[in-house]
Amino acid sequence: MQGKVAASLVREQRRSYRCKLHLQVAEIVVKSMEKQLEHSRKIIERREKALLKRDRLRPCIDLYHETCSRLQAAGSQNVHVEVLGHLTDILRNTYQIVLGQIADSGKVGINATNAVKRSAGTNFQGLCEYALIQWLKTTNLPYCIGPNAPRSLRDELTIYGEDADGGSFSVEPDIDISLWVEDDVPQSPIIFVSAKTSLVDRAGQAARWKMYLDMHQTTCTHVSSVLDCPINRTKVKVNTTHPIVHSIVTANIYKIDTTHPQGELGNGQCRNNTYMFRYKYTTRNDATEFKPESWRSFSEITQLIREIYQNYQASLGVQPLSSPRLVPTGA
Repeated sequence: MQGKVAASLVREQRRSYRCKLHLQVAEIVVKSMEKQLEHSRKIIERREKALLKRDRLRPCIDLYHETCSRLQAAGSQNVHVEVLGHLTDILRNTYQIVLGQIADSGKVGINATNAVKRSAGTNFQGLCEYALIQWLKTTNLPYCIGPNAPRSLRDELTIYGEDADGGSFSVEPDIDISLWVEDDVPQSPIIFVSAKTSLVDRAGQAARWKMYLDMHQTTCTHVSSVLDCPINRTKVKVNTTHPIVHSIVTANIYKIDTTHPQGELGNGQCRNNTYMFRYKYTTRNDATEFKPESWRSFSEITQLIREIYQNYQASLGVQPLSSPRLVPTGA
């Protein structure tokens, strides 16, 4: 009888020890995640300040916040998600203000024309990044964000290969917006977003890099046995273990005021430049737009970003972090 009691006590002590150990590990993980979140917020705040300093982007930012207020007044339950589908309207409704800024700068002729084109592209990229920042601040997701790959990973994320003559080539990623988790784990996720005002003229470089990335990430079982496979001939390689998701978003405004009021998503050249993307988004929300089934509203990218992080946490055996959210910036 005494032996049974003793054995029971030993089992209880072991259970108690395992519980304490589990709690200690959980506490370490939570502290690490909170530190990770704090670090990402600092990077986000730095990017937000940089975007707010851009004079030509400021009209878009101001109208972004006005649009958020309007959506909230209309009863939107998730303003910072819904507004992602209104960015084309914001870009177009600030166009005349930007034209005035360029005229006031003294640019004329071809210099003025180039400034208008450049401002449209950089404003759209900046507006998409700013809107994602405002949404991230309503979450507890520890993503960092920026217009380029993380400095520490830029060489690692460059694609290398060999051409038909045996010469080497390298292709840097076509990144307009990058989201990443600053973690020592080599499997932490990276999300690239190529943001284009139009796709006919601008999507080619993004498409090329995406195809190289697909060649690197392929799980095809025949690659090793087929010497003439393009992957073997070009020896395409990215020296990273980070899983990369490359998406594309467009304002879809190519010739919107003339011959293509419905947008360019049904255009053959557009399809040729984007078929390799699994995640394709548009920031238009008007009834005139033609949107093929494979295209989604940019507001849906928030689901993708959440799912990627949740899958990453699950791979580490970690429960989602519960943490206070930041308040998005006002006007």
